[in-house]
Amino acid sequence: MIIEDLPTHAVEQFIDFDLEDDQELVEIVELASAVTHSPIAIISFLDKDTAYFKVKKGVSKTAIPRDMSFCAHAVKQDGLMVIPDMLLDERFLKNPLVTGGSRLRFFAGMPLIAQNGEKIGTLCVLDTEPHILDEHQQLVLKILSNQVMKVVGLRAGLKLLEKKQAELEEQKQLNNDANIRLRSFFESSTNFQVLLGKSGEIMDFNKTAYNFIRAVHKAKIVRGEALVKYLASDFVATFIRLYNQALEGQKAFAEGSTVYEEMGVIYWEAAFEAARDDENNIIGVSYLIRNVTERKLKEQKIIAQNASLLRIAHIQAHEFRAPLTSIMGLMSLIKQENYSPPEEYLKLLEQAVESLDTTIRRILYDVDNSVIPQYAPDNL
Repeated sequence: MIIEDLPTHAVEQFIDFDLEDDQELVEIVELASAVTHSPIAIISFLDKDTAYFKVKKGVSKTAIPRDMSFCAHAVKQDGLMVIPDMLLDERFLKNPLVTGGSRLRFFAGMPLIAQNGEKIGTLCVLDTEPHILDEHQQLVLKILSNQVMKVVGLRAGLKLLEKKQAELEEQKQLNNDANIRLRSFFESSTNFQVLLGKSGEIMDFNKTAYNFIRAVHKAKIVRGEALVKYLASDFVATFIRLYNQALEGQKAFAEGSTVYEEMGVIYWEAAFEAARDDENNIIGVSYLIRNVTERKLKEQKIIAQNASLLRIAHIQAHEFRAPLTSIMGLMSLIKQENYSPPEEYLKLLEQAVESLDTTIRRILYDVDNSVIPQYAPDNL
């Protein structure tokens, strides 16, 4: 027997439902059995290979192969399918459910139609004795099949709602966890960090920013107020320019120093970067200031030390050069006066002078061409 395959997309969401104990569906099956005077009534769903008996009366099986199922034929109909006597229908003469121990003779089944138009199963009644259905019984079976889909559709909607609610709760928890981690990272930073809105107003800030404003300006930073009120006057124009640059999506940087009455000179590096929402729209600017005073002071100390060493090296080189010049001059005089010391003495003295001269020339070259090492600025 060849059974035409039907779409299984819609039925997949219903097969795993626990409908066996659904009171409304149990009552529908009972009513279908009573109205049609049939001892067997089933709500079945069909996938590609199997007919699943989800709610049933008068049968113990929970599923059978699709090619054995009468419902596989019923779902191909547009309306109610009634077979008064299956022994008189050539499609079922050799069906094991007819010829075997079940000895079924009567079948009536109404397709269950999903919202997308797919026929996913049947409400059917069966009997071991042949009989017919009058118009009233057929009408009731049609009405009951519609009611089955309303109940199943409601259950599917509730199931989907529960799933979406669970996903929403899970996403909410993930967001909360992410916010906690982000906030923890934000608050633990030793850098001055402020989130600014599109008008330069303070939207958020970390503890470092709060403590700095309180220490320097004797004020409490407040969301909604303009940050420029806390900036050094000579930095305001630069700040506005770089802030507007960040609002256009371009990163911006600045560095400098500021003298504070309470803290003395502070060297800083500032970074401006666009802040975006989940849809990548720019909602403001992230403004970060790093205190690099310690590093700058170390750089200045190293530069001063290097300069001092260069001066010392230069002085020492010239101090070496002076006596060397004298020795070289004496060597010339000795040669001019035809003084005849042992030749090996003069040769040794000459070699020593040349070696010393070479060393001093190398020192002077290194001093004149030395490069003072600098610290590379940290990444912002």
